[in-house]
Amino acid sequence: MEHVRTPSDLEGQRIGPVVVDVTTDRVGLYVEVTGDDPERWTDEAPPGFASVLLFAVADEFLYHPRIVEYTATLLHLDQTFTYHAGMRVGSTIEVEGVITRVRERSGSFFVTFEATASDDRGPVIGSRSTFVLSNRKAPPPPETHEEPPVRERGENTGSLRSASRHDLVRYAAATRDFNPFHWDHDFAVDSGLPGIVVHGLFMYAWMAQEASQAAGGRPLVEVKIRFRAALHPAQQAVVTTTFEDDRVTIVLARGDEQLVTGTATVAPDEG
Repeated sequence: MEHVRTPSDLEGQRIGPVVVDVTTDRVGLYVEVTGDDPERWTDEAPPGFASVLLFAVADEFLYHPRIVEYTATLLHLDQTFTYHAGMRVGSTIEVEGVITRVRERSGSFFVTFEATASDDRGPVIGSRSTFVLSNRKAPPPPETHEEPPVRERGENTGSLRSASRHDLVRYAAATRDFNPFHWDHDFAVDSGLPGIVVHGLFMYAWMAQEASQAAGGRPLVEVKIRFRAALHPAQQAVVTTTFEDDRVTIVLARGDEQLVTGTATVAPDEG
Protein backbone atom coordinates (compact mmCIF):
# COMPACT_ATOMS: atom_id res chain seq x y z
CA MET A 1 0.00 0.00 0.00
CA GLU A 2 1.35 3.43 -0.93
CA HIS A 3 2.40 5.54 2.03
CA VAL A 4 0.13 8.55 2.59
CA ARG A 5 2.29 11.59 3.04
CA THR A 6 1.47 13.81 6.01
CA PRO A 7 3.20 16.65 7.88
CA SER A 8 4.87 13.98 10.03
CA ASP A 9 7.06 13.12 7.04
CA LEU A 10 8.60 16.58 7.26
CA GLU A 11 10.01 16.21 10.78
CA GLY A 12 13.68 17.20 10.55
CA GLN A 13 13.16 19.11 7.27
CA ARG A 14 15.37 22.18 6.99
CA ILE A 15 14.39 25.37 5.18
CA GLY A 16 16.81 28.02 4.02
CA PRO A 17 19.08 29.72 4.47
CA VAL A 18 17.12 32.76 3.32
CA VAL A 19 18.75 36.19 3.27
CA VAL A 20 16.88 39.21 4.66
CA ASP A 21 18.18 42.73 4.13
CA VAL A 22 17.26 44.96 7.05
CA THR A 23 16.79 48.14 5.06
CA THR A 24 15.74 51.59 6.26
CA ASP A 25 12.58 51.45 4.12
CA ARG A 26 11.56 48.00 5.33
CA VAL A 27 12.04 48.85 8.99
CA GLY A 28 10.30 52.19 8.46
CA LEU A 29 7.22 50.52 6.97
CA TYR A 30 7.11 47.98 9.80
CA VAL A 31 7.44 50.69 12.46
CA GLU A 32 4.76 52.83 10.85
CA VAL A 33 2.17 50.10 10.36
CA THR A 34 2.62 48.67 13.88
CA GLY A 35 2.37 52.11 15.50
CA ASP A 36 5.87 52.10 16.98
CA ASP A 37 8.13 55.10 17.64
CA PRO A 38 10.02 56.08 14.44
CA GLU A 39 12.48 58.24 16.38
CA ARG A 40 13.57 55.33 18.52
CA TRP A 41 14.09 52.80 15.73
CA THR A 42 16.60 54.42 13.40
CA ASP A 43 19.68 52.25 13.96
CA GLU A 44 17.93 48.98 14.84
CA ALA A 45 14.62 47.31 14.08
CA PRO A 46 12.10 46.93 16.93
CA PRO A 47 11.67 43.53 18.63
CA GLY A 48 8.50 42.74 16.68
CA PHE A 49 10.53 42.82 13.45
CA ALA A 50 11.60 39.30 14.41
CA SER A 51 8.35 38.23 12.72
CA VAL A 52 9.80 39.39 9.38
CA LEU A 53 12.75 37.03 9.89
CA LEU A 54 10.47 34.19 10.98
CA PHE A 55 8.25 34.44 7.90
CA ALA A 56 11.25 34.50 5.60
CA VAL A 57 11.32 30.73 6.24
CA ALA A 58 7.90 29.97 7.81
CA ASP A 59 6.16 31.08 4.63
CA GLU A 60 8.13 28.48 2.65
CA PHE A 61 7.28 25.83 5.24
CA LEU A 62 3.54 26.60 5.29
CA TYR A 63 3.34 26.48 1.49
CA HIS A 64 5.44 23.33 1.13
CA PRO A 65 3.62 20.97 -1.30
CA ARG A 66 3.28 18.39 1.49
CA ILE A 67 1.82 20.95 3.88
CA VAL A 68 -0.64 22.98 1.79
CA GLU A 69 -3.39 20.35 1.82
CA TYR A 70 -3.09 20.29 5.60
CA THR A 71 -3.76 24.01 5.97
CA ALA A 72 -7.52 23.72 5.52
CA THR A 73 -7.36 24.53 9.22
CA LEU A 74 -4.30 26.48 10.39
CA LEU A 75 -3.69 27.90 13.85
CA HIS A 76 -0.63 29.65 15.26
CA LEU A 77 -0.81 28.35 18.82
CA ASP A 78 2.20 29.89 20.54
CA GLN A 79 5.41 31.76 19.82
CA THR A 80 8.76 32.36 21.53
CA PHE A 81 11.38 34.85 20.40
CA THR A 82 14.85 34.96 21.97
CA TYR A 83 16.85 38.12 21.35
CA HIS A 84 20.63 37.66 21.21
CA ALA A 85 21.56 40.96 19.52
CA GLY A 86 19.94 43.95 17.86
CA MET A 87 18.68 43.75 14.27
CA ARG A 88 20.84 46.50 12.81
CA VAL A 89 19.49 48.67 10.03
CA GLY A 90 21.70 48.13 6.97
CA SER A 91 22.69 44.61 7.96
CA THR A 92 22.10 41.36 6.12
CA ILE A 93 20.61 38.54 8.20
CA GLU A 94 20.58 34.88 7.21
CA VAL A 95 17.64 32.81 8.45
CA GLU A 96 17.38 29.03 8.67
CA GLY A 97 14.37 27.03 9.80
CA VAL A 98 13.77 23.42 10.79
CA ILE A 99 10.67 21.39 11.59
CA THR A 100 11.81 19.91 14.88
CA ARG A 101 8.74 17.96 15.97
CA VAL A 102 5.39 16.83 14.60
CA ARG A 103 2.72 15.25 16.80
CA GLU A 104 -0.56 13.91 15.47
CA ARG A 105 -3.66 14.06 17.65
CA SER A 106 -7.11 13.10 16.38
CA GLY A 107 -6.29 14.06 12.83
CA SER A 108 -4.63 17.37 13.71
CA PHE A 109 -0.86 17.88 13.49
CA PHE A 110 0.97 19.95 16.09
CA VAL A 111 4.11 21.19 14.35
CA THR A 112 7.06 22.76 16.18
CA PHE A 113 9.03 25.02 13.87
CA GLU A 114 12.30 26.60 14.97
CA ALA A 115 14.32 29.28 13.22
CA THR A 116 17.69 30.94 13.80
CA ALA A 117 18.65 34.31 12.35
CA SER A 118 22.32 35.35 12.23
CA ASP A 119 24.38 38.23 10.92
CA ASP A 120 28.15 38.73 10.71
CA ARG A 121 28.37 38.80 14.52
CA GLY A 122 26.58 35.49 15.07
CA PRO A 123 23.04 34.65 16.25
CA VAL A 124 20.61 37.57 16.40
CA ILE A 125 17.19 35.98 16.90
CA GLY A 126 15.98 32.55 17.92
CA SER A 127 12.38 31.57 17.22
CA ARG A 128 10.16 28.68 18.25
CA SER A 129 6.59 28.37 16.92
CA THR A 130 3.80 25.85 17.34
CA PHE A 131 1.32 25.53 14.48
CA VAL A 132 -1.76 23.29 14.40
CA LEU A 133 -2.60 21.93 10.95
CA SER A 134 -5.40 19.80 9.60
CA ASN A 135 -6.74 18.78 6.20
CA ARG A 136 -10.25 18.96 7.64
CA LYS A 137 -12.11 22.23 7.36
CA ALA A 138 -13.29 23.90 10.51
CA PRO A 139 -17.07 23.90 10.94
CA PRO A 140 -18.89 26.94 9.55
CA PRO A 141 -19.10 29.88 11.96
CA PRO A 142 -22.46 30.27 13.73
CA GLU A 143 -22.67 33.74 12.18
CA THR A 144 -20.57 36.08 10.09
CA HIS A 145 -20.13 39.80 10.39
CA GLU A 146 -19.94 42.54 7.84
CA GLU A 147 -16.41 43.82 7.37
CA PRO A 148 -15.88 47.46 8.43
CA PRO A 149 -14.84 50.15 5.92
CA VAL A 150 -11.28 49.60 4.73
CA ARG A 151 -9.64 52.28 6.91
CA GLU A 152 -11.90 52.07 9.95
CA ARG A 153 -10.26 51.19 13.27
CA GLY A 154 -10.57 51.97 16.96
CA GLU A 155 -8.16 53.92 19.14
CA ASN A 156 -4.52 53.20 18.39
CA THR A 157 -2.50 55.08 20.97
CA GLY A 158 -0.54 53.78 23.93
CA SER A 159 -2.11 50.68 25.40
CA LEU A 160 -5.23 51.04 23.21
CA ARG A 161 -4.72 49.12 19.97
CA SER A 162 -6.74 48.43 16.84
CA ALA A 163 -6.08 47.67 13.18
CA SER A 164 -8.01 48.48 10.02
CA ARG A 165 -8.29 46.19 7.01
CA HIS A 166 -5.89 48.60 5.29
CA ASP A 167 -3.42 48.12 8.15
CA LEU A 168 -3.59 44.34 7.72
CA VAL A 169 -2.69 44.52 4.04
CA ARG A 170 0.21 46.86 4.81
CA TYR A 171 1.38 44.56 7.62
CA ALA A 172 1.29 41.62 5.22
CA ALA A 173 3.46 43.60 2.81
CA ALA A 174 5.92 44.45 5.60
CA THR A 175 6.26 40.88 6.86
CA ARG A 176 5.25 38.71 3.87
CA ASP A 177 2.62 37.01 6.02
CA PHE A 178 -0.01 36.86 3.28
CA ASN A 179 -2.31 34.19 4.71
CA PRO A 180 -5.67 35.00 3.03
CA PHE A 181 -7.75 34.92 6.21
CA HIS A 182 -6.08 38.21 7.14
CA TRP A 183 -7.50 40.02 4.09
CA ASP A 184 -10.06 37.83 2.25
CA HIS A 185 -13.47 37.69 3.96
CA ASP A 186 -14.77 34.71 1.99
CA PHE A 187 -11.60 32.72 2.66
CA ALA A 188 -11.82 33.53 6.37
CA VAL A 189 -15.44 32.38 6.55
CA ASP A 190 -14.58 29.22 4.61
CA SER A 191 -11.92 28.60 7.29
CA GLY A 192 -14.55 28.69 10.03
CA LEU A 193 -14.04 32.30 11.10
CA PRO A 194 -16.76 34.98 11.23
CA GLY A 195 -14.55 37.28 9.15
CA ILE A 196 -11.04 38.60 8.63
CA VAL A 197 -8.70 38.35 11.65
CA VAL A 198 -5.68 40.43 12.69
CA HIS A 199 -2.30 38.70 12.29
CA GLY A 200 -1.17 37.11 15.55
CA LEU A 201 2.29 38.61 15.21
CA PHE A 202 0.79 42.04 14.53
CA MET A 203 -0.73 41.78 18.01
CA TYR A 204 2.66 40.58 19.26
CA ALA A 205 4.24 43.79 17.97
CA TRP A 206 1.88 45.83 20.15
CA MET A 207 2.64 43.63 23.15
CA ALA A 208 6.41 43.86 22.67
CA GLN A 209 6.16 47.66 22.52
CA GLU A 210 4.25 47.81 25.79
CA ALA A 211 6.57 45.29 27.48
CA SER A 212 9.61 47.37 26.57
CA GLN A 213 7.94 50.54 27.83
CA ALA A 214 6.89 48.86 31.10
CA ALA A 215 10.55 47.87 31.63
CA GLY A 216 11.77 51.42 31.07
CA GLY A 217 13.16 50.69 27.62
CA ARG A 218 15.42 47.85 28.76
CA PRO A 219 16.11 45.35 25.96
CA LEU A 220 13.91 42.28 25.68
CA VAL A 221 15.79 39.00 26.14
CA GLU A 222 12.97 36.53 25.53
CA VAL A 223 9.24 36.78 24.95
CA LYS A 224 6.78 33.88 25.10
CA ILE A 225 3.17 34.33 24.01
CA ARG A 226 0.10 32.16 23.52
CA PHE A 227 -2.69 32.99 21.09
CA ARG A 228 -6.11 32.34 22.62
CA ALA A 229 -8.72 34.14 20.52
CA ALA A 230 -8.96 36.28 17.40
CA LEU A 231 -9.20 40.05 16.99
CA HIS A 232 -11.10 41.44 14.02
CA PRO A 233 -10.49 44.69 12.08
CA ALA A 234 -11.67 47.88 13.82
CA GLN A 235 -12.24 46.08 17.12
CA GLN A 236 -10.70 47.70 20.18
CA ALA A 237 -8.02 45.86 22.14
CA VAL A 238 -6.09 46.89 25.24
CA VAL A 239 -2.59 45.81 26.28
CA THR A 240 -1.92 45.58 30.01
CA THR A 241 1.45 44.88 31.61
CA THR A 242 2.80 44.01 35.05
CA PHE A 243 6.55 44.40 35.63
CA GLU A 244 8.31 42.54 38.45
CA ASP A 245 11.77 40.96 38.89
CA ASP A 246 12.96 41.54 35.30
CA ARG A 247 9.78 39.96 33.91
CA VAL A 248 6.81 41.61 32.28
CA THR A 249 3.46 39.84 32.20
CA ILE A 250 1.55 40.96 29.12
CA VAL A 251 -2.12 40.54 28.21
CA LEU A 252 -3.90 41.76 25.12
CA ALA A 253 -7.65 41.72 25.65
CA ARG A 254 -10.91 42.75 24.04
CA GLY A 255 -13.14 43.75 26.91
CA ASP A 256 -12.95 40.92 29.43
CA GLU A 257 -11.71 38.36 26.88
CA GLN A 258 -8.00 37.61 26.81
CA LEU A 259 -6.83 37.28 23.20
CA VAL A 260 -3.06 36.87 23.68
CA THR A 261 -1.12 36.30 26.90
CA GLY A 262 2.59 36.21 27.48
CA THR A 263 5.68 36.99 29.51
CA ALA A 264 8.79 38.94 28.57
CA THR A 265 12.18 38.64 30.23
CA VAL A 266 14.21 41.84 30.04
CA ALA A 267 17.93 42.52 30.36
CA PRO A 268 19.18 43.28 33.90
CA ASP A 269 19.21 46.93 34.91
CA GLU A 270 22.80 48.07 34.53
CA GLY A 271 22.12 51.26 36.43
